[in-house]
Amino acid sequence: MTSEKIVEIIIEVALFLIASYFIFYKSWLNSLGKEIAKLSTIEQLTKLTESVKKDFNEKIEAYKSKLSEELTLKIEPLKSELAKNNITHQIQFSYLHQERAKVILELYKKLIELHSAMVDWTNFMHPIIEDAEKERQERTTRANLAINDFKNFYLVNKLFFSKSFCNYIDEIFKEYWDKGWEFGYGQERVKSGQLTGEYFKHYAEQRSKISKELKENLPIKISEIEDKFRKILNVEQE
Repeated sequence: MTSEKIVEIIIEVALFLIASYFIFYKSWLNSLGKEIAKLSTIEQLTKLTESVKKDFNEKIEAYKSKLSEELTLKIEPLKSELAKNNITHQIQFSYLHQERAKVILELYKKLIELHSAMVDWTNFMHPIIEDAEKERQERTTRANLAINDFKNFYLVNKLFFSKSFCNYIDEIFKEYWDKGWEFGYGQERVKSGQLTGEYFKHYAEQRSKISKELKENLPIKISEIEDKFRKILNVEQE
């Protein structure tokens, strides 16, 4: 049943109540007028008054009982339809919340991996386990994979979040992307061995600055995203 049909039924019930009341009341008044026209003494009027009160109360109670039965017949289908619609809405909302929770959990995992990979990649110093160049490339590859993995998952699941929240995530992702590009470019320039002392110092300072900003600024923004996720998931404070 559509919302238009439900409104139509409600209007029909309201009109039914109004019409029923006036039909009953008009009929009763007509009968009362005929009785009054037959009176000739005060005593008869007094008796009629008492009789009218009793008769009116009996008829109004009978009318209310009949009207209640008729009204029930009209309202029950509407109540049943509203209950069915409410159950359908609850099922849809519950399913959406479950799907949204899955997306939030996965997106959060990818965000944490992205941050971890970027911090590890941009650290100024790294311990050498076996092969310095191989391990450097592994850090670079991990960071690139984390960026692309987060981006690809986030873009196809933006509909689960408000536009304002998506704008905030977009800004954070752009910050990771821009810093990753600047760090990677500077790293390759330094690795080329073709820089003068001045340029070498410039790129070394730039990479150090990027590493520091990632460690100090991004965790604050991640914490804000965590709070938003908790609110969406309705996680209560301990």
